Formats: sequence, structure tokens, C-alpha cells
Amino acid sequence: MSYGRAVAAIIRKDFQLEWRTGEALLTPVLLSLLLMLVFVFALPPSALRSSDMFVAGLWTAVFFSGTVGLSRGFGRERPDGRLLGLLLAPVDRGAVFLAKALVSFLFMAISASATIPAFFAVFGQSPGAPVWRWAAVVGLVLLAYSGSGTLLGAVAAQLRAGEVLYPVLLFPLLVPVVLAAVHLTDALLVEGGWGSAGVWMNMLVVYNILFWGVPYLVFEYVVEV
Repeated sequence: MSYGRAVAAIIRKDFQLEWRTGEALLTPVLLSLLLMLVFVFALPPSALRSSDMFVAGLWTAVFFSGTVGLSRGFGRERPDGRLLGLLLAPVDRGAVFLAKALVSFLFMAISASATIPAFFAVFGQSPGAPVWRWAAVVGLVLLAYSGSGTLLGAVAAQLRAGEVLYPVLLFPLLVPVVLAAVHLTDALLVEGGWGSAGVWMNMLVVYNILFWGVPYLVFEYVVEV
């Protein structure tokens, strides 16, 4: 099987499983909305209009709900030896990583596109910047999240307490991404662009190159350990 067909086959399989179960898509969306409600009921009405509270609530929901979806990427392959069967398939291991990472990114993007407008509406915030700038920031953040999260998901899937250890291993790696997301969102709301926060945009690009390139190269070794 060619490289491209292998990637497409894995992506199609995961979407078919998601269509039947809804685990990796519906659960993050519901968790994001629940976290939004927690902020609504926990904060006074005046605080809800604060851009700082909006940024904190938005990215808290995105990152915590994304962890649930990412952990299911390889977690659903554990029963009945399906993960072993996937790794024994006569395809490049890099194709497995690429397909899983792309599926995670697509699921997170769909989830974010459903929840981010709800946050704008509930917190009464105006985007303050063109949609394409928001799409660029959110897209780079989710790409960075899915790249690093997929590699750690493969590691966690082979551990007895993998689901417990997964967020413990993942969130330290995401500290630069969280900082970039917060600074860039503030810049979009206040300045209508990422002018003064341009260095964080550059950092996100570098982070994506690093955490897609390195996991792609070491994925075969990681799953063999």
C-alpha cells in the first residue's frame, strides 16, 4: 500500500469509528460548554465582560477538552490488540503518526469551531480582528497541540496507567503553546492583529516544525519501546 493510501485509510477508519461512537468529538464539545458554564456561574456579571476572563476561559476549555479527545486517538486502539495490528501493518510507521495527528487536529478544529463562537456570545466579546487572523492563531495552536499530543498518546497507550499519566506528560510540553495562545488572543482583541505579539506567532511556527518533525522521525522507535 502506498504512503498516501495508508494515511487516507487510517483517517477514514477513525472517522468511521467516530461516526459510530462520537467519543473524540462530542465529549470535548460538551466538556468545553460545561467549562464555559462553570465560568458563567462562578464569575460576577461584570467580570464576564472582561477580555482577560474571556481569554482565560476560552483557552482553559480548549486545552482541557482537547486532552480528552487526544487521549482517545490511540486509546481506542488498545482493546483486542488493535494497536499491535495497526503497527504490524505493512506501511511506514510515519504514515501512522501523520494520519493520527491529522485526525486529532481535525477533531479539535471541529470542536473549536463549535465552542469558540459560543464563548464570544456568552462573554460578549467582539472579535476585533478579521476571521482569517483568528483562524491562523487557532489553527497553529491546535496543530502544535495535536503534534505533541499524538506522540505522547502513542506512549500512553502502551502504559498501564496511560490515561492518568497522559495529561501529566502533555501539559508541561504545552506551556509555550498556552503562553503564545494567550498573548496572541490578547493582541487580536486589543490591537486587531498580532503586531506586538508577533514573536509569539513566530514561536508557534517553530514549535509546530519541531513537534511535528521530531515525533514523525522518532515515532517508530517510540512505539517499539
